[in-house]
Amino acid sequence: MVDILGSIADFLISFFVILLLLVFFYGQNWQGWYASKQIKRAVNDLAVWRDYGIELIKKSIDPYRSESITNREIEVFIREMLDFFVLSPSTIEPHIYQKMHFLMSRREERFHQLIKKFLPNIDDLSLTKITSLLNTTIELDSLCKNVRHNLIVGEKTKSYLFLLQTASEISQTMLTAKAYVRALDSFMGTSPIGDSIGPLAVKNFVLDNITKKYPSGDELEQDFKFNDIIFEEIMFKSRNCICGRPIGPESRVGKPGDALESLLNKLNSENRQIALIITIDAFLRLEGEKSGTVAQGLGVAIGAGKNTNIDKFQIESIALKQNPSIPLEAIVCRESIVEAVQPMTEEILGAVPKIVRLLKQIIRSQTEPQDNIIILGIGNAIGISLRD
Repeated sequence: MVDILGSIADFLISFFVILLLLVFFYGQNWQGWYASKQIKRAVNDLAVWRDYGIELIKKSIDPYRSESITNREIEVFIREMLDFFVLSPSTIEPHIYQKMHFLMSRREERFHQLIKKFLPNIDDLSLTKITSLLNTTIELDSLCKNVRHNLIVGEKTKSYLFLLQTASEISQTMLTAKAYVRALDSFMGTSPIGDSIGPLAVKNFVLDNITKKYPSGDELEQDFKFNDIIFEEIMFKSRNCICGRPIGPESRVGKPGDALESLLNKLNSENRQIALIITIDAFLRLEGEKSGTVAQGLGVAIGAGKNTNIDKFQIESIALKQNPSIPLEAIVCRESIVEAVQPMTEEILGAVPKIVRLLKQIIRSQTEPQDNIIILGIGNAIGISLRD
C-alpha cells in the first residue's frame, strides 16, 4: 500500500513538474493560440454581418435598377461605396504649425548647405540622392538607439515587464526598419517606387490629354514651378486642369503646401477662382486589403493618411480661407509600408489607369465647363521624368 501511494506521489510530482515546464516554455504560445482563435471567430462573424448588409443593399437597389445594369456592376458599385472615405483633418494647432513649418524648411536648407560644404562639386541629382539616403539612415539610426535604450534600461532596472513591453513592439519596429532598408536600395536606383503612384498618375493624365490636344507633341500652354513642384495646365472636357507633381526623375517630394499657396496667389492675381482641388497619393493599407486598390473620398490625401502632416494642414487651411472655400477630393492607392518604398510592383503600376479613370470621372461629375481645377500628385518623383 505504501509503495502504491509512493508511486502515485512520484507520478503527481513528475506530472506537475512537466506541466510547470510546459507552461513556462509554451504558456505564451498557448495564450497566443487561444487569442488567435477568438479573433478568427470574430472576423468570421463580422464578415457574415457585413455580407448580410450587402445583400440588403442589393435588395433595396433592385427595384430601381435599369435593365442595362448587371449584377456585377451592382457589386462593384457597392464595393466602391464601402471604400469611400473622409480623411480626418490635420490635428496640428496653427501656432504649432508655424513653428514646425519654419524648423522643417530650415532643416532641409541646412542639410543641403552641409552636404555642399563637404562636397563642393556635387550636382543636383547626387545632392537629392544623398539627402534621401541620409534621411532614411537617420530613421534607422533612431530606431536602433531607441531599442538599445529600452534594452539597457530594462536590464539595469531588472524590469522584465518593461522588456516584455519592448519585445511586444519589436515586430512592428523591425517591419518598419526593413521598409527603410528597402528604401535605401530604391534610392540607389532610378526606378519609380510605390510612393511614386501620385506623380505617375498625374503624368499619365497630362500626357493622355497632350496627345489628344497637341498631336504634334508641342509643349503645354503654361507651366509654373514652385518649391520643387511643377504645374502644367491642360484642357479636359472644357475644364482648365492645373496638374502639379514633384520634379523628377530625382528623388524629390517637394513642398506641396507651399507650392499650392504660391500657385493660388498667382491665380488670384489673375482673377481665376478654383472650383476643386484633387490630391492623389499612396495610402497605407490594412493587412488583408489588396495592394493596388483604388478608392476615392474627401479631404487631403497626403502623408499616408496621417493627420499630423504639415502640408496637409497647409492645404486644408488654404482651401478653407478661399472665398468661397474650395472643395477637397482625394484619390488613394492602398499599399503596405514596404511596397511604398520598394520599386513599384505590378499591382501598384496596374492601379494607374484606374486612378486616371476615376480622376476623369470626378472632374466630369464635380465641376462645370470652364472651371479651374488643381490636381496634385503627391509622392516621391524618383524615376518619373517630365515627358518620357
